[in-house]
Amino acid sequence: MGYRLKATSVHVARALYALNWFDVAPGLTAISKDLGLQLVQLGIATTFFYIGLSALQLVGGALASKIGSRKIAFIGLVVLGAGAIFSGLSTNLLELVVGRFIAGSGSALFFSPGLTLLRDISPPESYGLQVGIYNGAFNLGGAVGAFGWVFVDKALGWQTGLILGGILVIAISIENLIVLRGQDEVKAESTGFYEKIFTILKNKYLWLLPIGTVIAMFVETVGAQFLVYFGENFLYLASSEAGLIDFVFLLIGFPAGIVAGHYISNPKTRRPYTYVTMIIGGLAFMLVPFGRTFALTTAIVALAGFTVVSGFSALYVLAVQHVREKSMIPFAISFVNFVGIAIGSVSPFLFTLFTHGIGQDYGWIILGAIGLALLPLFFISKSKEVPGS
Repeated sequence: MGYRLKATSVHVARALYALNWFDVAPGLTAISKDLGLQLVQLGIATTFFYIGLSALQLVGGALASKIGSRKIAFIGLVVLGAGAIFSGLSTNLLELVVGRFIAGSGSALFFSPGLTLLRDISPPESYGLQVGIYNGAFNLGGAVGAFGWVFVDKALGWQTGLILGGILVIAISIENLIVLRGQDEVKAESTGFYEKIFTILKNKYLWLLPIGTVIAMFVETVGAQFLVYFGENFLYLASSEAGLIDFVFLLIGFPAGIVAGHYISNPKTRRPYTYVTMIIGGLAFMLVPFGRTFALTTAIVALAGFTVVSGFSALYVLAVQHVREKSMIPFAISFVNFVGIAIGSVSPFLFTLFTHGIGQDYGWIILGAIGLALLPLFFISKSKEVPGS
């Protein structure tokens, strides 16, 4: 079976995985009314998804390094689907928080194994492009969830919408298990395993990379989760228009991932391209509340959405190049993602806190400024690449 078919299978799983992140966004207003929740409580519920995502990142990476990425990716997708279904069945804040936490935990188990499978499947010269497509597929699936589920929720209700997303991701997990059967994987030996983990944890560059690109985490996390709510409640747009803004924000990340993959595959353009696009994306994020109209806001978020993929793609490609032991690549990828998510997981709560406590503009401005202030750490996180990585 050719690598393109296997890679496509992983990319489709990544898209449905993302759909289950963002299909909750169109339902936030309805969830608020049905469960009697305030804006800050919605922020708590969405934040717990990212807490779950952060909590099991390292566990997922370690397990994938030890017993193989294919099995852990399958388990992750099933747990994500179960969490989405539980979220759809929730009747109060506590149940919703638990459901989102379970969904986030399953997402953590799939992420780095999925990227590692792509590395195992793809020729070395194609890996940078595959990472770009992988991140673009995330935005494509997220766009379908954020916009398509506006209409799904209207037709079926937000509860059924979340349950449907969970069923879809469980179905693709079974397909992945079949298509990727027999795939060669490099697994870590028991001897020295924990020493290898410690080597990853003490690598200063693997700390600087995710902190320096955290603006991408802020832009994607807050933008995708709250653009619909912001459009409906502060710009007073129809739900279809607010959903379309979120759709554009996410969908444009698909072609952006392919473009980013091209530039990030080239060592000469990788860092300059990422640095420039992160600056543009951060500034666009800060300008979101000044759009005021549907057309201008759409243009601003399209710019932010196009640039944000570069940060994630560069992060994952560069992380691999700091690892000498191939079997530890899943753990290294999960580690950099963990650091970024650990910081980014509080952004929905901080966004709602700033917006509710200070004013509707300040959530965007303050988080954007913090992310841009940390960007120089990415610029100085340079070291010698591992030969053959």
